[in-house]
Amino acid sequence: MIEDIDTARILMLDDDELATKTFKLLLSMRTSFDVVTFNSAEAALDFLKENEVDLVVSDFVMPDMNGIEFLTELKKIKPSVTSILLTGYADKENAIKAINEVGIYKYLEKPWNDDDLIMNIKNGVERSRLVETIKMQKEIERLRNDFIATLTHDLRTPLLAAIQTLEFFLDGTLGEISDKQKKFLSTMLGSNEDMLGLVNALLEVYKYEAGNYVLNKEHFDFVPLVNQSLQEITAIAQKKNINIVNNMPPSVIIYADKRELRRVVANFIGNAIVHTKDTIEVKISKENDIIKFSVKDNGEGISDEDAKKLFKRFSQGTSKKRSTGTGLGLYLSRQIIEAHGGEIGLDTKLNEGSEFYFKLGDIKND
Repeated sequence: MIEDIDTARILMLDDDELATKTFKLLLSMRTSFDVVTFNSAEAALDFLKENEVDLVVSDFVMPDMNGIEFLTELKKIKPSVTSILLTGYADKENAIKAINEVGIYKYLEKPWNDDDLIMNIKNGVERSRLVETIKMQKEIERLRNDFIATLTHDLRTPLLAAIQTLEFFLDGTLGEISDKQKKFLSTMLGSNEDMLGLVNALLEVYKYEAGNYVLNKEHFDFVPLVNQSLQEITAIAQKKNINIVNNMPPSVIIYADKRELRRVVANFIGNAIVHTKDTIEVKISKENDIIKFSVKDNGEGISDEDAKKLFKRFSQGTSKKRSTGTGLGLYLSRQIIEAHGGEIGLDTKLNEGSEFYFKLGDIKND
């Protein structure tokens, strides 16, 4: 139930003064609605241009403007307002036309049944309030996304400047510094680079969510791209005594955005290195025109409850931190794969490990 519907304002239009007086008296006795009535369509429209209402009730047969014409004008002024058309029995066909063409909520026959009229008005008010709530939530979401996009864009410049300055100190460009200073500045550099990574990830997520990202697809061999990602984590794997099982064919030609696909591959491999016990398996398989890429670890696995949250924004699971860093990695990976028309997923068992995968179809053509 929408709160405070009894505070709603109802507008009633009928050229018959007795009808409007009866309507207002009924609602004043049975509800707490604020009721305004008009006997002229022009006067009602002038009022609507300057005032808010939650629901409009209109007669169909009127001399200056019929109900369908009036409600059509109403929609131009107040697109979200719920409307009810009052008709005589002979006007049913026109009432159905109004539902199809104008989008009225209900039509009620005259003379109306008091209980039926009040019930439909209350339901109509709830509908109006719900529509407004949804519109407000969408507007808040749009403003939030615009704020994030603007903020993250503006943050990149000072972060890049700070990173460049720290690098100048560390490489000796700005003079000699002590080992203690180097250690301190290296920590600062790492923190700034992490922050820049978060900012860049937020910008990428926003572009995908806003539908503003254009994939730059090309034909390329997918296997060398994966091997490059593996080479980048070789030192970490050796330091942690992690065995990497390479289960890939010599070559797989695909048609995709190489840069974006590299993000997903690096995310899968990076997460596996963090969470495995001692082995990860990287695999590419192909069946007909479907390619499947997967990274499997033998770590602790993920509960079903946590697994459902992993591909959502800022989610890293509840009991185990799964994504390496921001909580955006897997969410962005999902956006990228779905933008390619593919499927992303996870197979996992507690105490046995997890396998993250994506599938892409139509691998040779756009």
